[in-house]
Amino acid sequence: MSDFTDLSDQEAADLLEDGAEAGIYSLRRSNSGSSAIVGVTPQGEEPDVITDAFGEQQHENVDFRVLSVVTDSINDALHDAGYTDFATLANADLDDIAGLTGTLTESRAEVLIEEAQSHVPVGYRLAEEAATYYTHRSDPETNSGVARVHDLSTVTDTVGDPLYLSEGWDPEDERGMYVSDIGRNAENPVPTGLHILDDPDYPSVPKAADHPDAGYDALPVDEYGDVVPPAVPIDPRLQLPLDELIAKKLARGLVPIRVVGPRGSGKNYLIKYLCHKTNRGYQSLDVDRATEPEDLFGPLVPDGDVIIPRNGAVKQGLLNGDTIVINEFPVMQAGAAIALHRLLNEGTLLVKSHGELVEPHPSARLVITMNPPTREYRDSEPMNSATRGRFRSFEQPYIQSVEEEVETIDRQVNHDRDVVDRPTLQKIVQFAHQTRENESWPTISTRNLTILCEHIDDGVSPKAAVKNVLWGVAEPNQYPEDAHETLNDYL
Repeated sequence: MSDFTDLSDQEAADLLEDGAEAGIYSLRRSNSGSSAIVGVTPQGEEPDVITDAFGEQQHENVDFRVLSVVTDSINDALHDAGYTDFATLANADLDDIAGLTGTLTESRAEVLIEEAQSHVPVGYRLAEEAATYYTHRSDPETNSGVARVHDLSTVTDTVGDPLYLSEGWDPEDERGMYVSDIGRNAENPVPTGLHILDDPDYPSVPKAADHPDAGYDALPVDEYGDVVPPAVPIDPRLQLPLDELIAKKLARGLVPIRVVGPRGSGKNYLIKYLCHKTNRGYQSLDVDRATEPEDLFGPLVPDGDVIIPRNGAVKQGLLNGDTIVINEFPVMQAGAAIALHRLLNEGTLLVKSHGELVEPHPSARLVITMNPPTREYRDSEPMNSATRGRFRSFEQPYIQSVEEEVETIDRQVNHDRDVVDRPTLQKIVQFAHQTRENESWPTISTRNLTILCEHIDDGVSPKAAVKNVLWGVAEPNQYPEDAHETLNDYL
C-alpha cells in the first residue's frame, strides 16, 4: 500500500488492522508474518487515500471522463454509441467518433482515441505482439512455431559494398558516411568517415523493432519509425561524444577498440546503433573463463577419413566482414586473448590449429567491451598489459545529464502510448542518478530504467517498480532498504 500512496509503512499497517477490527475483511497471517486479506465486506465510503491513489470505483460502464477531452456529455454519448471499455474505444474509427456530440470535433476525437490506448489493459497488447512474433517465427506451410539453428560456418554471405561505390559518389561525400548528429553533436553534426554499406538486408545488420524479421533483440523505434539513438556520453578524458570517437576509429579499418563501462550503460547498444546506421553486420560473442581459441576460431572436426577445420564465430565473422563484439574480454583465458595478438597488431589472423593465415574482409571490425575492474564487478579482471596496450580504449560512463537520459528513455518506452508520464519519469531518472553516486546503494543503470518502465507498463506502481529493481540488482553487501527513505522524496 505504501508503494502506491503517500502512507508510511506503519500508517498502512494501522489502516489494515483498523479495517479488520471494523469487520470490513478478515486477515490471515502467514508464517513469515505478512498478512493476506481473505474477504471484504464494503462498509460506508471508500477511504480518501485509496480513491486518491486509484480513482473512483468503476461500475458497469467505464468512466471515459478520465480522458482529457471527455466531458459529461461526451461520456454519455460514447456509452450510448456502444463503447463500454477502453479497448473498443482505442480501436474505433475516427469518423465514427467525431460528431457524436457538437463539441466532439475531429481533433478531439483523435486525442480521445490516442489517450484511450494508454488505458487498454496491457495484456491485450502483449497478446497481440506475441501473436505477431509467433507468426514471424512459424512455418508458413503449417503455421506452427519452429526453432531455427543457424550454422555460422555455413553463413558465407558478405556484407555490402560501401555506398559511395554503388552510387558513384566521392568517398568523402557525407551522404555515404555516418554523420554524428545526436547528443552534443545534434546542433552541429560531425562527419566521421565511417562508410555506410549498400546492403541493409544483410542478415546480421541489427534490425529495427518494426522490421518484418525483427527479433527480441531488435532496436526500439520512436513514434516516427526511426530507431531510437543512444544517449551518448562524453568520454571523460578525450571530451568528445563516444559515437563520434568510436565511428572515427571504425573508419580507420581493423583497429582494435575497447569500450569500458559499468553494466547497463549502453556499450552494446551504441555499437549496434552504429552498425544499424551503416548497414554493417553485428556479431556479439560472450566469453568466460572456459573460452579457448577454438571457441573463437572453430575446432577441427572429422570429415570421413580426414580432419578439417570448422569456422568459429570470430573467424567466420572476419571472413564475412562483420563487426565482431567480444563481451567481458578479460575474463577469458590468457591463451585465447594472446591468440588474437597478430590480428590486433597486423590485421591478419593466424589460426595455428587450422594452419591458416586469414586476411579479413575489408569491412571487418573488432570491438571488445568490459566492466571496470572495481569491487562491484568482482569477475572483471584487469587485462594483460601486453594485450591492453594494443587497443584504442574509451570509457563509457552512465549518462551525466538527467534531461538527456529522460529524453532517451521517453522515446524508447512511450513511443506509441504513454507508459510513464514525463514528470514521473523525470523523478525516477533523478533518483537513478543518485544511486550512481552512493556506493552503499544498488545502482540503477540505463538498462534497469527500461526494465523498470516495463514493470510500470505491466501495471506496477512507479515506486514499487523502483524498489523491485533496487532489490534485483543489489550486491550481497548492499541493502536496498537504505535507499527507500530517499526514494520517498521523489515518488
